[in-house]
Amino acid sequence: MRLHRLDYSCYARFVQATLELAKVPFELVDVRYGDREELAKLTGGYIQVPVLELDDGTPIVDSRRIAQHLVSTDERVARLVPDADAALVWAYVDFANGPVEDAAFRLASPGIAQRFESAFERALFVFSKERKFGAGCVDAWERDADALFEQLVTVLEPTTRTLAHRPFLIGREPTLADLALFSQLLMLDLGAPDRVAQLVLRFDVLRAWRERLEARLGPPPYGRVAARHRDEPEMLEALASAPAPSGKLEHIVARPAKHERRVLDRARLDVDEGLEGDDWRTTDGTRGRQLTLMDARVATAIAERGDWELFGDNLFVSFDLSTDSLRPGDRLRLGGALLEITDEPHLGCRKLASRFGPAALRFVNHKSVRAQRRRGIYAQVLEGGEIAIGDVLTRA
Repeated sequence: MRLHRLDYSCYARFVQATLELAKVPFELVDVRYGDREELAKLTGGYIQVPVLELDDGTPIVDSRRIAQHLVSTDERVARLVPDADAALVWAYVDFANGPVEDAAFRLASPGIAQRFESAFERALFVFSKERKFGAGCVDAWERDADALFEQLVTVLEPTTRTLAHRPFLIGREPTLADLALFSQLLMLDLGAPDRVAQLVLRFDVLRAWRERLEARLGPPPYGRVAARHRDEPEMLEALASAPAPSGKLEHIVARPAKHERRVLDRARLDVDEGLEGDDWRTTDGTRGRQLTLMDARVATAIAERGDWELFGDNLFVSFDLSTDSLRPGDRLRLGGALLEITDEPHLGCRKLASRFGPAALRFVNHKSVRAQRRRGIYAQVLEGGEIAIGDVLTRA
């Protein structure tokens, strides 16, 4: 069985979470947004996601039809729709894919558009939305994000009252109703993660519900979590009292593989490989995202040094990384290497919220502080060389 998806699609994520919670083996196939030739061949011309390809090669399209097929043919999935609550489960699935999705996808769309690597795919994504909702709709949704968020809050308010009285939406066990809501948050994770953080900070029952559901789905989705999640006032106080930038390199972290970290005292930066021993090329490969730099003072405000590796950044520097200080194309000398700042946006995501808490995600991502680049910046290596803790970052 193979599930063809776009990673941001809430409908594809609904089917994926259904299979994962029911422990049904399947293979995940990520469809390239701008190339759906294989999908069209498989389905006879249908190019939307999700598509579930059965073991005999039969394709099933549309998330609702896929879920109904799985419920009727696999008792592991059928348990997610108890007979006594079937009407309630399917009604909430329709609610999540209706009023909830109506606000959530508008909130997520501007951010999702920026995730595509090619200009063609970004343009195609925006064009597809404008064909349905009118010219300039994606820009309008970005401008109206605060109002859209309040719309989402209003829609979800009855859900939060229910979750104050039971662990899952229908009872003591998760059902397809929970997965339908979960899939909307997963879409927001990719397009507007700061809004997810804002949502769960407003409704603690949503945070607790999500943690319970993710525990049922398997191991922590992004590896271990920080020893302690600080609240925003504590982080703000720590950042305000931080010493002036020294320019020094404070910490080096390589990521040999998923969820693996190596803390180094010295390392080599390479023009082709970035930080040697890091998995940048295999997991991303975009030259503009070859290296990540984070202000060590921000990292200190969020977590103890022993948890810095969880940020996923390579170089922690005591340096002003704000837009007032550095612009794309600026060059910095570090040890024997020469770096160039790129224009790739580096924003917090669901991983950061999972590891450090939703308050940390808001702390780095809120639009009022975006110019400070609290989450950090991307750079590429122009000249390779050795670097070591204590090296001073200077302008070149």
